[in-house]
Amino acid sequence: MAERDKNNHLKRWVRIMNKGHGYAGVFNYDNDVDKRIVENSTIEEWRTSMKAEFDVQMGVPQPNPNDPPDFFVSILGQTLNVELVQLVEQEHKRRATKDETPFAGQLFLDMQWSRKRFLSKLAQIITKKGEKYRQRELEIDVLLIHTAETWLNSTEAQTWLEGGNVDAHPSIRSVYLLFEYEPSRGVDRWPVVPVYGELPLDPNGG
Repeated sequence: MAERDKNNHLKRWVRIMNKGHGYAGVFNYDNDVDKRIVENSTIEEWRTSMKAEFDVQMGVPQPNPNDPPDFFVSILGQTLNVELVQLVEQEHKRRATKDETPFAGQLFLDMQWSRKRFLSKLAQIITKKGEKYRQRELEIDVLLIHTAETWLNSTEAQTWLEGGNVDAHPSIRSVYLLFEYEPSRGVDRWPVVPVYGELPLDPNGG
């Protein structure tokens, strides 16, 4: 790629990521090709974090052209399917694109998280995705919920999960929550928080 093309490519991604004051900008995309790039980057971050934090080593994720699921990964000889879904408040994101700022005013206030709101949002995502899979007679091994909510962090989320209760859906065997890079943690990987289930999965269905 010529230097000029590289610069144009970089400028394009900066523009995409900065839309809506950069609200969850790391997951922004303009088309299906962009979306696949974002998804590949996201699952690679999860793969890195699972190895570092839980000593779970998996093979290179393989995209599924006929999703769902989005990817297949191998762990200890098991081939597991993985679905990705964002935890991003789309109404807040729309407001940010219309020049409200996530850092002050009413949008800032509306974006604050509580234990109740967090657990409710997780349950909503899991139920919605699980029912979609149930209707298609699919079982998903891993639902990877990824988030870049400005005012939600992994430490709070883990505390809320430890004291809360998120019901497992019969069509989803495990759920993980992946956060965008948090500089305050002092490590260069993205935080990952288990919601339920544990990898590697029990091959007998446990």
